[in-house]
Formats: sequence, structure tokens, C-alpha cells
Amino acid sequence: MVSSGISATSGALPLDGLRVLDFTHAAAGPFSTMFLADLGAEVIKVEKPKGGDGTRTMGEPVPDLGPKETDYYLSLNRNKHGVVIDLAQPEGAALAARLAEKCDIVVENFRPGVMDKLGLGFEALRKVRLGLIFASISAFGRSGPWSERPANDIILQSVSGLMGITGERDGGPVRIGAPISDFSSGLFLLAGILAALHARDKHPEGQRIDVSMLEASLNMMCNYIPAVTTLGKTIPRLGRGHAQIVPYQAFLCADKKYVMVGAFTRVFWQNLCRALGRENWLTDPRFTSNPARLQHRDVLVGELGEIFASRPSAHWIALLTAADVPTSPVMELHEAVLSEQVIFNNSIQAVQHHGKDVKVVRNPIRGEQWGADRPAQPAPEMGRDTRSVLTTVLGLDPLDVASLAERKIVVA
Repeated sequence: MVSSGISATSGALPLDGLRVLDFTHAAAGPFSTMFLADLGAEVIKVEKPKGGDGTRTMGEPVPDLGPKETDYYLSLNRNKHGVVIDLAQPEGAALAARLAEKCDIVVENFRPGVMDKLGLGFEALRKVRLGLIFASISAFGRSGPWSERPANDIILQSVSGLMGITGERDGGPVRIGAPISDFSSGLFLLAGILAALHARDKHPEGQRIDVSMLEASLNMMCNYIPAVTTLGKTIPRLGRGHAQIVPYQAFLCADKKYVMVGAFTRVFWQNLCRALGRENWLTDPRFTSNPARLQHRDVLVGELGEIFASRPSAHWIALLTAADVPTSPVMELHEAVLSEQVIFNNSIQAVQHHGKDVKVVRNPIRGEQWGADRPAQPAPEMGRDTRSVLTTVLGLDPLDVASLAERKIVVA
């Protein structure tokens, strides 16, 4: 384990003392390394001189923070240290290799082969850093006919089938509102990194971790895969419904608001029938089991639709809650972040950027033994920490750093 020398934070977190060299950009990789930083690792984010991380041009700039401090970028890069190194120059790549030598983990999400061409691939770096964990995300994996194709979240949602099963019954495919292919890939990579850390005593030589965004996306539909591959079924688009469970969807109420009903077990189904005064459904052979309800979906959903349309949503939420049926209003995002549960648990946190509060979602991982979260540190401006990282981690003289900056090897 490499000792961290930059952070001045206090309080033990589970990954304290680990150092990560983060070459990731856009969403999938930074999402993963953000959680490593949240859990205590010292994450050194490397950006290119021209433009930096691509998310600096996504979304909208936050007022008073400059054009490259966008809401998208700030949401994915808290608690990291930022350096700018020109990897296209041999001296820059060599500098990055020296940093990797001082790190426990290297993370990247370039196309397969890019890091090797830069001299920063796993085989090169493992020679200078015994025990290195080298973690990669790519669109389609390192092998196969698609391995070198460019792709991003929307391409992966498209080619994996995620969009194909999403949308209204009689409509076209719809992109899922959140970048689920990006973020699921980041979480799978995080799991792989933590597993590799756990296994490092048995494998002191280190190891490479790979996550394919296509496979991560397929795993988001693992409940459907046996039906498709073993039973020969197709998964229809069902809008607010679910292909495998009925009733498990939103219903429009008299006030033109939707109420979500999730009667996904036998007990919840029975509770729903009794709450709605439809005890006869409990013995109706069309509805007594979930397979039967799937077969008669249109009839059941039609009757439920008429029932829910007769009263406002608040009536149904109160009634079903009292009957112990999973239910909720369908909230817009701006409503959800102000819900009493989110507020009670401080699920949204403010991060200070030059005296300005930028609110981001809090890390959902809670650890009883490591206590309260540390105050989140802001995402770095381009090159904010180049000087401190190179002098502290590599022991370079400030004059040498100034020379590197003058020759445009780094931005400091």
C-alpha cells in the first residue's frame, strides 16, 4: 500500500492510504473513481491540456465558477486531485509512468490499446509497480469484432437492448433518462477494484480488471436474459408496466397525477385486492397467480385503471399505504430531491467551490465503523494540483515543475 501524502483530511475511511492514478474521462470511469475518493483513496485525476475532461463541455457552466466548471463535471469529480499532463508527449507519458509507480491502482477508460501505445498499459506499468491493480472500462471489451468501435452511453443503451425494452407499448424505443450504461459500468469496475484489493495478499503480483459496458448493460437486464435465451421469448415495451410482474406499474388518477403500485408478492396482491374492495379477485382464476395475471394483463390493468381514475392520487396513496401495499407518487426529479426522506438523511450535500455551494448527491455507501462522512472536497479546476502532486508524490523541485510547465508538458 502506498502512503498518501497529499490529503489533509482527518478521520479513518476504509480506503485511506491507497493512491489511485485516474486517467478516466466522461462519465463511466469518473463515476467509479469518485467513489474510490469518497471512501478515502487519494485519487489523482489526469487531464489533457486541450479541453480537459470531456464533461467540462457537457451540461451547463455553474455561474461564478468559470466556463469549464459545468454541472456535469462537478457531479462526477469531487474529492479528487487534478493534474494536467500532455500524454501525447513522451516526456509527459514518462511523467505519468513515474506517478503510476507511486500508486496502488490505475484506472482508465480509453479505447483498447490506447494506453499501450502511450507506454502506460498494464504490462509496462506492472514492471515498475509490483502489485498494481490496473482497471479498465471499454465499450465492448478488449477482444471481439466490435472492440475498437467508438461508443458512449446512448450507443450502449441502443445495442444492448436497454432501449429496445423501454417505451410505450405502441411506440418506439426510448432512452432511459439516466446514463445507466455509463454508471452501471462504473459500479461494476468499482466492485472489481475492491475485489482485487481483497485478493492482493494472494496475488501480490497485481492484476488487470476489465469491464465491458456492453456486458454491464446486459447485466442490468439479467432478470430477462433466461426468458430470452432459454424460453425463446421477446420482451415487449410496456411503458409504465413490467414484463414479468402484474400489477407493477403507475396508474393515472382523477387529479391527473400518477400513483405507482408494486404488488409484486402474493401478500401484496392480496392486500391490494382487499384495499380496493375486490376480494373476488382473490379467487378469480384469471388473477390468482402472477403467471395468470400476466396472461390476462389487459383485462386486469384495464379494470385497475378505471378504479384509480375515480379518485385523486392522495386518496390512493393513503389507502394503499395503510393496507401495506408498496405505493408512491410518481415524482419529477425536482420534487424527489426535496422529499422528506431525502432531506432527513441529507442525501443531497453541498460542496463549496470558491465560496459557492454546489449541491450534489451524496455517496449512498454508509459504513458503521468509519463513522460520519468527511466534508466533500470540490472537483478540481484544470491543473489545480499539478504542482503539489509532482512535488509531494514525485519529489520534484518546484523549479523542475516550472520548467515542465514552460515546455507545456504539464499545466501547473
